[in-house]
Amino acid sequence: MRITLKCLILTVFTCFQLHTYGQLTLEDINLDQIHQKKIRKYVECQKKDGKCQICDIHPSWNSGMDLSSFRKNEMNFVLNGSIQEIWKGYVSSNLSKSWNEGKISMGLLLRKFPGNIFYHQDQAMGVDTGQVYFLNLRIMLGILNIPVAFEIISLDPESKTIKFSYIEGNKSLGVQQVKFIDAGGERTEIEHISYFKSDSRFRDKWLYPFFHRILVNDFHRNMKRLLNQEHILIASAH
Repeated sequence: MRITLKCLILTVFTCFQLHTYGQLTLEDINLDQIHQKKIRKYVECQKKDGKCQICDIHPSWNSGMDLSSFRKNEMNFVLNGSIQEIWKGYVSSNLSKSWNEGKISMGLLLRKFPGNIFYHQDQAMGVDTGQVYFLNLRIMLGILNIPVAFEIISLDPESKTIKFSYIEGNKSLGVQQVKFIDAGGERTEIEHISYFKSDSRFRDKWLYPFFHRILVNDFHRNMKRLLNQEHILIASAH
């Protein structure tokens, strides 16, 4: 009986150690690998706010939360291709390419489970829940740089919907939903809705819609270009 109890305690202690040691911390992030100054500062602010482990980073919005106090912004895009093709192209994309074009660039990507860190030059394939993106929005030829961070909180293949939330500590709080809709004739409509608010009415009314439109337009324009390239490459391989 003593041996069994001793083995049980040892097993629990060992599993706890493996779980603890396996968790990534914000100290594991190599800031020298992040070329955007604003994102480096953003990560440092997360540390100062008491975030130790990557799992301490939380979305600012969770399913079921009331959105009545949030402002709403909606944009729509139409891409050539079936809904299955476009959906697959978006969720299986190379993230270092999809978020590095035009005025937006990815400086850091954290994957909470199983626990990975990716920098802008790394190959990070596929969208998944628990991913935390740190992006830089470059405005006015780089005179103004705005850091943005969000977490993928839902990925639904049935409804063809992706939801991601700004993380706690971001200037704006809220959630964005990207829904893929069959538009017929081998075309797919993408409905991009954002619910947002901050501690500044001026920012919410004037600044957020302007900068948000730039970021969203750049992202979907880039995805369209990448999907067209992929289609050409596939067609030429046959």
